[in-house]
Amino acid sequence: MEKAPMRDSASSQKPPTTFLVAARTIIHLGRELITSDEIAINELVKNAFDAGSEVVNVTICCPVPTEWLSKLIRDTQESEDEFEMIKSGIIHALEDARIDRECGPATEAHLDECLSRIGSCESVEEAVEILEEVNFIEVADTGCGIEEQSIVPIFLTVGTDNRLSKPKPDGPDQYLGNKGIGRLAMMRLGHRARVTTWTNSRPTAYQVEFDWRMFDTAERQISDIPLNTTRIRIDEESASGTRVRVFALRSDWTQDGEQATNLQAFVRRLRSPFSLVRKFKIRVKINDGRAMPFPKLSDEIRKLADQHLTLDFYPQKAETLKDPVLTLTLKTAADSDSGTPQLRSGEAVRRMLVDVTKTRDRSDVPLDLQALQAIGPFKLNILRFNRRILREKVKTEWPAVKKELDLWAGGIAIYRDGFRVGFTGSERDGDWLGLDSKALRGSGYVVNRIQVMGALEITHRGNKQLTDLTNREGLISTPEADMLKELLLQVAIQPLRAYVQDEDAKTNQKKLEQLVNDGTATLAERLLLAKQDVNALKEGVPSSLKSSVSSLNEHLHFISTQVKKFETAIEKSNEGREDILELAGIGNVMHGVMHELTRTTAQTRRLMRELANNADAETQELLTKLETEIRAINVRLQQMDPLMPGARHVKKEIEVEKLTRTIVKGYESLFARNNIDSIVSVTPENATLKVKMVPGFLSLALENLVSNATYWLSQRDESTERGLITIEIDVPARTIAFKDNGPGIDYADRDRVFLPGFSLRKGKGYGLYLAREVSEYHNGRLYLDPQTDNNGRLHTFILELPRTE
Repeated sequence: MEKAPMRDSASSQKPPTTFLVAARTIIHLGRELITSDEIAINELVKNAFDAGSEVVNVTICCPVPTEWLSKLIRDTQESEDEFEMIKSGIIHALEDARIDRECGPATEAHLDECLSRIGSCESVEEAVEILEEVNFIEVADTGCGIEEQSIVPIFLTVGTDNRLSKPKPDGPDQYLGNKGIGRLAMMRLGHRARVTTWTNSRPTAYQVEFDWRMFDTAERQISDIPLNTTRIRIDEESASGTRVRVFALRSDWTQDGEQATNLQAFVRRLRSPFSLVRKFKIRVKINDGRAMPFPKLSDEIRKLADQHLTLDFYPQKAETLKDPVLTLTLKTAADSDSGTPQLRSGEAVRRMLVDVTKTRDRSDVPLDLQALQAIGPFKLNILRFNRRILREKVKTEWPAVKKELDLWAGGIAIYRDGFRVGFTGSERDGDWLGLDSKALRGSGYVVNRIQVMGALEITHRGNKQLTDLTNREGLISTPEADMLKELLLQVAIQPLRAYVQDEDAKTNQKKLEQLVNDGTATLAERLLLAKQDVNALKEGVPSSLKSSVSSLNEHLHFISTQVKKFETAIEKSNEGREDILELAGIGNVMHGVMHELTRTTAQTRRLMRELANNADAETQELLTKLETEIRAINVRLQQMDPLMPGARHVKKEIEVEKLTRTIVKGYESLFARNNIDSIVSVTPENATLKVKMVPGFLSLALENLVSNATYWLSQRDESTERGLITIEIDVPARTIAFKDNGPGIDYADRDRVFLPGFSLRKGKGYGLYLAREVSEYHNGRLYLDPQTDNNGRLHTFILELPRTE
């Protein structure tokens, strides 16, 4: 038997193979993850917040233009003159440049100190180092500081998440930074940086020097780049704190420049405009000037909004899907009492989200209460502004109002623990929620990012499955984040869009009717007066002018005829509403018929397979069932006859009970599959109710009410009692009451369910709207009986039939 070969002792002690990271990786990370100076300063500010500081001071010192200073440094490095001459040239250049900018005494003192240091330096390298420190950005706080033993494992370790497990210092409710990339923000701002930090345990500070240009090499690893670390004595008023100063700046900063404008806008939006201001203060000064103001969104601008939507999602409070998990309120911003809170159960929300797993190939993700709780609680506020109308409303104040709207609007901003995530809620966030794309694909561009000022408020603790992208520009795609987006679109954006469309349609229709009616009435009155004047002239004019008067009278007669034609055209245009209702009715019935045909086709295929064998009792049963379903489809097809073009606009006498039973009969197979019973009764018994209406329109109204009840009953739990639809025809009252024992409708939704596009399920939301439209077309009414059950839900629709033709 052969012996196994022995391993070489040297190879057995060889260290395991590991990844090596090139030093330049740090450069690439900084460029990709920190996308702007505002984001970079924000990352450093968040470090101050996480350290427990109540205030952070951002000092931007640029006594000379940054580009000019960079050129002076290059000229110094390339100069072949004597060093003393070089120093003299540098000093004169700085003295000349300082007069071009207005600076405060602290900035002037800093520049004087740099000039003094240059005058006493002894090499070009030292002079260049001082020149790079003329312009700087400093972020200082009075937080807990960093202990010396934590510098390497925490501050100098990119990607560390130590804050997630480390006890929080006094002050912050939650850490804002948890990805360990904040230190890369220094790289975005400048080529060099110096971090000074001290704690109350020692009288000295620990200082680290960075020169990011040393990392821009492919030959060396990150660990090969040395960092200059020293301990220095400090004279600071605070017992602990951290000061980050960045040199060799990449951007130029002035009090009224683009960089300052962008930073001010970013900091203003750093906090949610809908939540209370926290104690943490941010102070920014440029060249020792006046502190940069960060005014919050004014109440005057808030009151100009056309709609204000609020949504509170609290699935953790629910024990079952039947319990409420959110409250939605839609109101006018100027009237805080105009909206009625709407409660949604977990089951209602689940139904709205039922398709998200299919569309994203996550059919294995259960949409139960636990899935909703995984999203976590959140609050949503949306203000929607119609800029076209607002511009006319404020007129002379429009430029100032537009400037504020441009700053605050831009979509739904994400606020985690009170601070905005990157540029979310602006044109720079990539439309993370898809508001604009949904608006373009939807019915009208009525709710888009430029009109919307929104805030989604989440927390680290409560929304652990909603994780920020590393570059802070949105959320990482997870099942919970996808469901969150779908929830916002279905539960918030869809009803807001439906409400806006309904209000706009009412306003436009009212204006058009007023314009037409006023115009035709005024024209008719003036024509009558003109005719009277012409008739009066006929008797008094000379014979030579009678022909002219007669010609004038003929022209007036022609105009009068044209006005009558115009009035007739207006009447016919009103009949266009009938055409729309007809098409909608055909489409609605066809949808149901196609659904039945699909099921019957499947049954037919199965039947054909059975017939391939010898017929038996089971085959006979399938044949009987197929015949029943075909008969039901024939009944449904008969309902389309009155809707066909040949029968349009013709009112006929209809026996209400007969038509109702015909429609119910068409649902027999659907009732059987979903364990639904139906009862049609007439009061008083054996009485007959006849009404003169367009048959297809009445059929459309009845069809939608039965279809609506059937859907909700089919969604109930199998363990509950059988579904029941009760239809009561009250002959004396000339009403039809539709009642079911399904989940019912929240009282706050009693009017909204009739809005076009409003739906509590995955659908277009036009069924009940069409039913009410055809009712009102015949001078009838359709509404929800205000009588609620023990849970405050409505279960009965009342259709009032016309009393006269």
